[in-house]
Amino acid sequence: MPDAYEQGEDLTSSWQLVLQGDARAYAGIHGQLHPVLYRYALAMLGNEDVAQDAVQEVFIRIWYKKENIGLLQNVRAFFFTALRRQALNQLRGLRTLQILPPSEPDIAFSPEDIIIEQEQTTERQSRISQYLNQLPRRQKEVIYLRFYEELSYTEIAEIMKVNYQSVINLAHKALTQLRGMMGHIPLWWLFLHLF
Repeated sequence: MPDAYEQGEDLTSSWQLVLQGDARAYAGIHGQLHPVLYRYALAMLGNEDVAQDAVQEVFIRIWYKKENIGLLQNVRAFFFTALRRQALNQLRGLRTLQILPPSEPDIAFSPEDIIIEQEQTTERQSRISQYLNQLPRRQKEVIYLRFYEELSYTEIAEIMKVNYQSVINLAHKALTQLRGMMGHIPLWWLFLHLF
């Protein structure tokens, strides 16, 4: 699996072809970015259909405005920024960001194991969601982008249109609040069961 740098280089090369009108290169960008953009939209909008519409709207709008956009230094961050703007426009006044727990595992060894695992997973996910959803919206967004989408703090700053230090401060405050909410449960437990 290519690392983030190689993916970024690949996206940059594809974007240069897109600027020349290459629809296949754009399809490649779509294939690579759609899953992560959809998860982000779903976390922000809380509705699968609305999230899917937001992502498709972004891809359509960018395709038609590609000449005006020109060369991009960070294609992934540009798409995240465009999607964030689209989602915020769709929210219009709603101020909640619902961080969804990850999906349950696909395999188990016996029916009893499945039942036990589902109950434990559901309980853990419910607790984790409660902790995360008590955070202020911007802190939740930083946590989501950093740990769900594995973006760098620099990319998050670009997406959220804030400076790097603000992202660091938001992440630090979020982690401090999570640590306080969790009491005796160590913070690593949250990340072990969340990501």
